[in-house]
Amino acid sequence: MKDMWDKPVSHGEILKKIWKNLDLGTLDRDHPFHTPVFGTVCNNAPDLRMVVLRRFWRRPPRLAFHAHAGSPKINQLRANPNVYWLFYHPQDRFQIRIKGRATLHFDDELHEEQWLSTELFSRRCYVGDNPSQVSDHPTSGLPENLTSRKPTQEESEAGKGNFVVVSSTINEIDCYELSVRGHRRSLFTWHENGNLCTKWLTP
Repeated sequence: MKDMWDKPVSHGEILKKIWKNLDLGTLDRDHPFHTPVFGTVCNNAPDLRMVVLRRFWRRPPRLAFHAHAGSPKINQLRANPNVYWLFYHPQDRFQIRIKGRATLHFDDELHEEQWLSTELFSRRCYVGDNPSQVSDHPTSGLPENLTSRKPTQEESEAGKGNFVVVSSTINEIDCYELSVRGHRRSLFTWHENGNLCTKWLTP
């Protein structure tokens, strides 16, 4: 098996690998990048959770996932839009951390586009109760008549007002590649004018 140190590599080749895996993360639900960790700031402390990667754009680089409008992270993002994403590929043994700023989409073109592409079964999540509500018993938060079936098209529309698309810029990527012969770390930073700056970092 070839090691990553067997031949010279450029920042461009590493970024190409990152873009490929982010693309696959949106298309393949079994790909490791499909469910990254997404970090927000809550009361000056980090707050982490898994999300499902729904969109990735290369130019300018952005990411997006879907959320319930009643989720605590929505208010966190309103208060502080600075976010972090964490992706890890266990087979290829590399990690990327992405720093960005989030935008909430409630009633715009992206919101409509993503809602129309969301399957009826997935729309159930937005018909139910707000996340993180206290309950006196274990609950899915779904209406009882939808716990064992997908909603009809008409029933699903009741959740559209709770559906939010969270998009995030990609301002910085810290890529960490693991190897028994020594790890490799690279940094990609996008400036406000769109220019990309690359650096090698010690692991």
